[in-house]
Amino acid sequence: MGMKINSKLIVKLRKEKGWSQQHLSLVSGVSLRTIQRVENEGNTSIETLKSLASAFETDFNSLIFRSPQPNKVLKKTITSFALLFSLATSVFLTSTTTASPGIEVQAEKMIVSQDKRDTTFLGNVIMVIPATVPFEISTIENHSSKGYQLTITSDGSSFLVSGARITRVDTGLEVRAAEVQASNATE
Repeated sequence: MGMKINSKLIVKLRKEKGWSQQHLSLVSGVSLRTIQRVENEGNTSIETLKSLASAFETDFNSLIFRSPQPNKVLKKTITSFALLFSLATSVFLTSTTTASPGIEVQAEKMIVSQDKRDTTFLGNVIMVIPATVPFEISTIENHSSKGYQLTITSDGSSFLVSGARITRVDTGLEVRAAEVQASNATE
């Protein structure tokens, strides 16, 4: 069975001793052709490997080619950096979610309640309601205590909107706001 050995090390050891391939062949008891194959290709049998190690007066394990093992610390550092980069990117990029079937909300920050029923979108909020999605907009009388001015309801979801600017676009309706609170239950 062939095994991969460090052919550069074999050549280096041979030259350090001042031996030719022919001399190494004589000292190790391995044919010249095998010595040439070992130095050129790095493939050999265990018997040849032991003979060469004996000729060089070294442990045969030192002649076996070992692929470089990745540095575990470096690997962990790269993994940590990738995770940190992903988190940082998600913070800096706009958060996007589908709050109700067809309605898309984008914001700089998104806060989800512990029971996961309410989501608050903050900072440059853009809500896009496609023309195909039925919805209802109503004003909140006396501007609720939390400062919301509009309620948008669609398919069981309710959106409380603060600082709204509504624009009709080709695809439907675009609502830009300072803050939007989405709730799964219609209020």
